[in-house]
Amino acid sequence: MTTIILCGGAGTRLWPLSKNAFPKQFCDLLGGPSLFERTVARNAAAGGRYVVVTNRAHRDLAREQFRRSAPAGAVVEYLLEPVGRNTAPAIALACLGLPADESVLVVPSDHLVADEAAYRAAAGHALAAADDGFLATFGIAPAHPETGFGYIEAGERPAGKAYLRVAAFREKPDRATAETYLASGRHYWNSGMFAFRAGAFLEELGKLAPAILEASRAARAKAIMESEAQGHEATVRVAEADMLAIPSDSIDYAVMEKSDRAATVPADFGWSDLGSFDALYEARSKDGEGNALAPGALAVSSRNCMALGGGRMVVLAGVEDLVVVETADAVIVVKRGETQLVKAAVDAVKAAGGKERGLL
Repeated sequence: MTTIILCGGAGTRLWPLSKNAFPKQFCDLLGGPSLFERTVARNAAAGGRYVVVTNRAHRDLAREQFRRSAPAGAVVEYLLEPVGRNTAPAIALACLGLPADESVLVVPSDHLVADEAAYRAAAGHALAAADDGFLATFGIAPAHPETGFGYIEAGERPAGKAYLRVAAFREKPDRATAETYLASGRHYWNSGMFAFRAGAFLEELGKLAPAILEASRAARAKAIMESEAQGHEATVRVAEADMLAIPSDSIDYAVMEKSDRAATVPADFGWSDLGSFDALYEARSKDGEGNALAPGALAVSSRNCMALGGGRMVVLAGVEDLVVVETADAVIVVKRGETQLVKAAVDAVKAAGGKERGLL
């Protein structure tokens, strides 16, 4: 069994903590191990082989954190992308280096899983679906009518199985539609985690998005592989021109939404994509006034705030429902409940020359 860890995102919705040079998955967001390290550790029980798909600029960072968190004797391949082409090519390039009958878990590197025992149980059910020839997703039981996630509409349950056939994938809904999904009991958040046999995924990709498979196969064939650490580590370097030749598309659009082999495993293991400062606030521990404070931060007559610092002391006084994030080169202040505005803030910083100044 192989765990494919997708590790190519920049996580700009958590700027300035997360930046291109040091993205979200490698940051200490919760105190303790990074999200990437947590991902490596919780998948150790599934098998000792990993493929880490990451930007070539982050290879050393990924290797350092992998070595801290992986079990002894783990085998890892770092698949280095010179430029991102979305998840379908990333997964295809990884699967092309595996035996066709290899069972695969595909997991993002920047998600939070609070209940690891429940996660392992769900992973076992998903791998059982993979053994039956399905491409399985993890469908998260919705806790509220979320409009920021895509949904999976579940169909029938095969006799004696823990997974369900997928009836349809649904785009991010408006509030009223999300409330309908929540009430139905048949809709799940699409977590972006998958299980299948490597060959089954490539077969579906070839049928549904043949241009992606053909270009990925050509890129993998010409990639340079380097082996080190007594064969426990390998690095696969894909040429930029070959990567750019692969059509960019997500696994959902390219394969899952069109496949008649999609299944979903209903799961509830304390999942969050930590895709905003609001989500990070919910995940962090809080004081008696509802404040989530990094070490060294102080709150005086303040409630329901989050303060994260990069070294200097952050003091909140007489305020409510604020997020304050301080780093060595930038500070952002945003109202809780409106942290989706961070994306617009990043665009403004970019327009003001922030990339050239190393702020992004």
